[in-house]
Amino acid sequence: MKTTHVDGYFKALSNRDKLGIVPHFAEGIVLLGPIYPEPIEGKDAVVKILSGFIETFDCLEVNLTIALASDVAVFFTFMRDGITVKGNERLHVDENGLIDGIEVAWRPLPAAVQIQEIFADKMGFPAMHLVSD
Repeated sequence: MKTTHVDGYFKALSNRDKLGIVPHFAEGIVLLGPIYPEPIEGKDAVVKILSGFIETFDCLEVNLTIALASDVAVFFTFMRDGITVKGNERLHVDENGLIDGIEVAWRPLPAAVQIQEIFADKMGFPAMHLVSD
């Protein structure tokens, strides 16, 4: 399987290139992630969310990529104001190699929530908060 579009997408993310992510997505892409509780559907909506994410982090580095059939797992680290988050994405590609599905996970949870709060403020949606016992 070719990972050309996955590699291009992560190169654009790492370079904080909002326009560079666009050609790597299928029109019907679905994004499942830690930012919104509901799936984000459609290329325009996903590009809007990921463009806001690009504005939220200071740097992003890919640590490992594993590809099997139509699925690619990418493990990465990103930072914002000294907050470090480790993430992974399972990306599905269509018959043309375009990304048509992304599932995102971030850890550790306290850092992920801090980033979500920054992102929520930037994008104008409700922030999540950790609640202790």
